[in-house]
Amino acid sequence: MLAGLLITAGMSFWVFRVAPVTYEATANVALIPPPTAVISGDNPFLYMGGLDQAMGVLTVKLNSDSVRGPIEDAYPGAEYSAERDATTSGPIVRVKVAGDSSATTLEVLNRVLDAMPVTMTSLQDELSLPQASRISLLTLGVDKDTTLVGEARTRSLLVVAAIGLAGTLLLTGLADKKLIKRRGKKHVGAAALPPDDFPVEETGLSRRNRADRMPMPSGSYSGASPSAEPLPEPYVPVADLRR
Repeated sequence: MLAGLLITAGMSFWVFRVAPVTYEATANVALIPPPTAVISGDNPFLYMGGLDQAMGVLTVKLNSDSVRGPIEDAYPGAEYSAERDATTSGPIVRVKVAGDSSATTLEVLNRVLDAMPVTMTSLQDELSLPQASRISLLTLGVDKDTTLVGEARTRSLLVVAAIGLAGTLLLTGLADKKLIKRRGKKHVGAAALPPDDFPVEETGLSRRNRADRMPMPSGSYSGASPSAEPLPEPYVPVADLRR
């Protein structure tokens, strides 16, 4: 039992050391409507409701291989995703980067943020839109530090600990069952031995009983004390009568 627990603890420590961890960082970028879509003097944020379609086109382009490929190829241990921020109702793109190190994660996040205006410009260039009708981007927030995510390591630890404890209990039960079975065989074997294998020391009482079972001449014991008077007839041994 103790050996199994020690082995389980050692395996858990090894998994804790080698299991991969992930670093994450995020950024939020809003789409701003073009000047031609805003009444002069009004707040542009009041006209952001019609930019959902443009935001969908931008996220699809950012997640395509033409944009994603060069970035992830330069940082093999990182990946990113661009999607609408579900916590708001406006046209806000949420960029999420996950990497195997904090420095790599932040570098990839900056690369994606740099690629977003270039991608937006390229999409509008294909439509030959005038400058006054073009949508612009506004960065709302960027993580300066990464967040350590240890879910994969935690799951690995739980799996190893569960397997180790289950194996320890199973092997302990089998060992106890085998030991009890072996002890039962010993008791059965001892009970089956013949009585002669256990010699009993002969006492004076047993010798006396054995002597009482020896054949004695007839008439030598009448149950009463022997008489001192001479026999009226000659004494004839039993052996002579048998002849």
